[in-house]
Amino acid sequence: MTKRDTILIVDDVEINRAILRNVFEKEYNILEAENGEQALVFLGQYHGKIATVLLDLVMPVMDGYQVMEEVDKRGFLQEFPVIIITAEDSAQNEVKIFDMGASEIILKPFEPFVVRRRVQNIIELNLRKLNQQELIEEQAAKLRESNAVMIDALSSIIEYRSVETGQHIQRIRMFTKLLLENVAQCYPEFGLDKRKIEIIVSASSMHDIGKIAIPDSILNKPGRLTRDEFEIMKTHAVKGCEMLAGLDRVSDKEYLQYAYNICRYHHERWDGRGYPDGLKGNNIPVCAQVVGVADCYDALTTNRVYKKAIPPQQAFNMILNGECGVFSPKLLECLKNVREKFALLSKEYADGNMHKGEGVGPKQQPAIPEIPEMDTLQMGQMKYFAMLRYAEDTVMELDLTTGLYHLVYLADDSFAPLKNGYSFEDAVRTFACESVHPEDRQTAMRITDKYIQDFFDNGLMKKSERYRVYDKNLGVYFWCRNTLLRADTDNPRRRKILLIWKRESGEELTSSQVERQFYNDVILRSVLICIQKFRYNQWFTLPEVSDGLSELLGYTKAEIREKFDNRFIDLIYMPDREDLRRQIESQLKLGTSLELEYRVVTKDGRRVWILGKGRIITGEDGLEYLYGALLDITKSKQEQEQLRLTLERHKIIMDQTNDIIFEWDILKNQLSYSSNWREKFGYEPIKNDVKKRLRKTSHVHPKDVSELVGFMSELEKGVHYKETELRIADGNGRYRWCRIRATAQFDGTGRPFKAVGVLSDIDKEKRASQELKNKAERDELTGLYNKRTARDKIERYLKRRGERDRSAMFILDVDDFKNINDNYGHMFGDAVLQEISSVLGELFSSRDIISRIGGDEFLIFMRDIKDDREAVLMAERIVKAFSTMFSENVLPFYPSCSVGIVFCPQDGEKFEVLFNNSDIALYDAKSRGKNCFTVYGKSALTNTYGARSRMLNTSTRIDSNDQTNGLDTVLIERVLKIIYDSDGMDEAISDILELTGKEFGVSRAYVFEDSCDGAYCDNTYEWCNEGISVQKEILQHVKYKDLGMAYKSLFNEDSIFYCPDVNLLVKEQRDFFMKQGVKSMLQCAIRDMGVFKGFVGFDDCLVRRLWTQEQISALTFISKLLSVYLLKKRAQDRAESTAADLENILDGQDLWIYAIDSDTYSLEYINAKTHAIVPEAREGMKCYKAYFKRDEPCERCPARRLKANEREPIEIYNPILRVWTLTGASYINWKNKKNILLTCQDITDYKQD
Repeated sequence: MTKRDTILIVDDVEINRAILRNVFEKEYNILEAENGEQALVFLGQYHGKIATVLLDLVMPVMDGYQVMEEVDKRGFLQEFPVIIITAEDSAQNEVKIFDMGASEIILKPFEPFVVRRRVQNIIELNLRKLNQQELIEEQAAKLRESNAVMIDALSSIIEYRSVETGQHIQRIRMFTKLLLENVAQCYPEFGLDKRKIEIIVSASSMHDIGKIAIPDSILNKPGRLTRDEFEIMKTHAVKGCEMLAGLDRVSDKEYLQYAYNICRYHHERWDGRGYPDGLKGNNIPVCAQVVGVADCYDALTTNRVYKKAIPPQQAFNMILNGECGVFSPKLLECLKNVREKFALLSKEYADGNMHKGEGVGPKQQPAIPEIPEMDTLQMGQMKYFAMLRYAEDTVMELDLTTGLYHLVYLADDSFAPLKNGYSFEDAVRTFACESVHPEDRQTAMRITDKYIQDFFDNGLMKKSERYRVYDKNLGVYFWCRNTLLRADTDNPRRRKILLIWKRESGEELTSSQVERQFYNDVILRSVLICIQKFRYNQWFTLPEVSDGLSELLGYTKAEIREKFDNRFIDLIYMPDREDLRRQIESQLKLGTSLELEYRVVTKDGRRVWILGKGRIITGEDGLEYLYGALLDITKSKQEQEQLRLTLERHKIIMDQTNDIIFEWDILKNQLSYSSNWREKFGYEPIKNDVKKRLRKTSHVHPKDVSELVGFMSELEKGVHYKETELRIADGNGRYRWCRIRATAQFDGTGRPFKAVGVLSDIDKEKRASQELKNKAERDELTGLYNKRTARDKIERYLKRRGERDRSAMFILDVDDFKNINDNYGHMFGDAVLQEISSVLGELFSSRDIISRIGGDEFLIFMRDIKDDREAVLMAERIVKAFSTMFSENVLPFYPSCSVGIVFCPQDGEKFEVLFNNSDIALYDAKSRGKNCFTVYGKSALTNTYGARSRMLNTSTRIDSNDQTNGLDTVLIERVLKIIYDSDGMDEAISDILELTGKEFGVSRAYVFEDSCDGAYCDNTYEWCNEGISVQKEILQHVKYKDLGMAYKSLFNEDSIFYCPDVNLLVKEQRDFFMKQGVKSMLQCAIRDMGVFKGFVGFDDCLVRRLWTQEQISALTFISKLLSVYLLKKRAQDRAESTAADLENILDGQDLWIYAIDSDTYSLEYINAKTHAIVPEAREGMKCYKAYFKRDEPCERCPARRLKANEREPIEIYNPILRVWTLTGASYINWKNKKNILLTCQDITDYKQD
């Protein structure tokens, strides 16, 4: 499922968007639109990434109701929920909104925290729904597959009743699929998409289901059927339909309808001579037509009881020529396209050639090699133009319904004016005025009046007129006939015609006239090399070589005849020959006139560029000739090449930069861009009506639109150079920072008419700059503003505030914070400050300024309050929030705070005054006993939110009274006892995790170990408290790169990662831990020689726990013990694995190999070969006793020699085994001891020889 991580906020008020953006930007990518049209642009492009839309109702351009209507019309409500945020709370409005498909309505003003939870709940429900839909679709696909198996099984039963068919059903499916795909490609009017094709292919299996009702005597009759028998056979189509009609309980009605049509009509024929209903033409469903062709082909190419199979080529010819009944011409064209694939399939899946593993189920289509050939449309077009060229007629297509006309083929330049005109009437008028004899112009113009209307009204198919047309080159008129032909005769509602202009017999140009045409062309005459005649064949043979061509090439006419056999193609530069043929082929589709460019090679090896202008005519001998005027264009080509190289250098420079070049036509208000825009942003940019569309439907961030419009206005006013920075949404819906620099161009009057500029991607540097700025402005621990930044922001507000604007300043101090640090440690104290900052962030809005101004002091500035009471109520909420802040924590810890409040303007209008007065109010609150707030100078409003009295919870899971002075020595002793008493390391580690987890009351204790390359880690040990879900099986191969920022960097210099609240983590980490139900955790790194190897962790899934320094110290110590123990175990594992590998290697050797203790001569290892020779030998026995039956070491013992530093192998005779061996000895580290390895090679045969 596509990751939906984007929220689209649609509101025309910037402050509303800012509030919602601050609520969601940490967890979601945010897109913003300030009107409905821009929202629809974003939805059209990014709907697959949208998690939800937060939509305002009252907006300019297009309001929220109109957006909802369009969203519903486009089907987007099935993909994501739309949440309406509005101030209108009438019941009628709510009903209307929900009727339009909204998922939720949130009323303004709203509580940001509440909005966040409601929106997240709606998003999660929708994602579950989408995931469920995917599962349902997968199950439906499996069900369709199962149905296909049953259909094939049923069809196979029918096949086996008819002994001649074999794999008939399988081939029919394949043939049907191939033919349908080609029909869909060539004739889109049939509306065949991938889904329909799959259904038809599946339903084709049912085409002969009715044969089950045909008697075997007829079905399998070896000879020709009688008339009566054939009538019975024909009933199988109707019988099959009766069976299918009885399946009315089948839920897939579409499939059943296709199966019915195929079964009933696949024997119908195009001319109406088929059965059972005698349908004709397009009345036959296309699915039945295709299956009919496939069935007919398969019947011809396979053995049947009444005939032998015929070759595929013969079968194609019979079908194409109507010997098996007439089929649709369009289908026959498609059949020609797939004939090679049909033949290959019929051979591959011939009867008896059952492929391994195939049964009656749905078959995967075999890979059919692609055969490069023209499709039906290309072939038809090629035939069309070939016919036009040989007919030498000028042809125009005209659609009177739409007014479109198309000059398809220009056979004669005399009719060239027909190309000029905004409409058909205009083109005919131009042609009549420029080319038709004055006396005949009225006749030529008749086709623009009622002439064509009468043609249709009278139901004519053909009508002609004749008039004289002027040949400018010859200076004479010739007679031509203009004929109207009715097109689409099978559809009387269409009004399409062909207009054909043809020179009348006797008016065709002769060779001498063609030559006169070229000589009369003034332009050609000025630069002409020669007039040359070529025979139009594959070599462009020269009947005669002109003097000009001979002079150009440097060859005599005799040399050209003797060396090149007068073949002009051999004089053309080799790389240009194929291109020349393509030029001719392409231009002949438009007429007989040609204009060709190519290079010839002279005798001295120079390459000369030639422009050939000519035309093809038929000579008196009936052959085609190309008459052409040849021009030397080498100089202009060289200039073009220089220009091309310059442009190529420019392109290379552009390709090496990510910058986008743009040009703004100020007068036309149009923008053009370099080609890398789409590659950069993933969509087409705005090009026309730029300034208007930028305001309504651009991808520019709404906050930056006014800046961009102002930028463009400055250039319009004549500013020479301008630059700005803005955000543009890319193809993934992410805003990217870009810098635009533009320079204006001025016309002769000094007015700007164009602007050329560069758009650069500065997203990385901008975000890095913002990150640095953010770090400079923020407190590192809490993420709140620091004192300097808060002061700057407050002072800017105070300078801009209006006379009636009211605000309030709070100074908050945590009571007795020093005791917290002293009793629980600084890490605990830091966690308390982080929790306080989180609570303050939830209480105050994004418009308020919250900062940490000292160790445990906070400054809050509320802007634009309605009255003083609003700030007083907020102070009450702060004090109350402190009282419940750590109520769930396992420690009996209850912080409190004191707050001082001042108001602007009555208590001051300068920052220093307000700060000092709020500090005085804070001092008063402290003097009143703390845990309260004081309003400066307003004794009537002073409120002491009295000291709390509460019963301390004595049943906490961690008692800190005895464990706060250092490590719990009893616990450490118990851990060490487990290590010493355990039989195995795995058991010991599990027991230690259980002991520690229960002692500290955590939810889960675990060990993660890194892979060899450190790219991922595995959960290798885990203990879970009662009621906590096990995660070990799930948490395998966890990739560090999937956890957002560098996870290992979260561990501090003491190798500790302490997180009291997982909500403080980045999204990837937060999601990872929340899936496990984790609320807080403590992890300690496992390091080996300073290298990170994994970590030991402790989770709390019930509360957001604050860990004391003593607890952290104890758990860290235990983690380090586990680390040492675990690293030792892994080293042991590696050693044992190495030893096992070595044993496998030694056991595979064809030598006697054993290892002995270097001091005691006891056997430590015996390989398989030695065991086979001396099966009674056992590890622990003395080697001389086991192999030589001696009571003491051998005199020439190789081990003794090795100790004496004699390493050469020696020959030893064993009288017990009666063998000679060549024995060597070497030291080996075996099972962590220095032993001696002896290798013995049997040389008995050698010694006996």
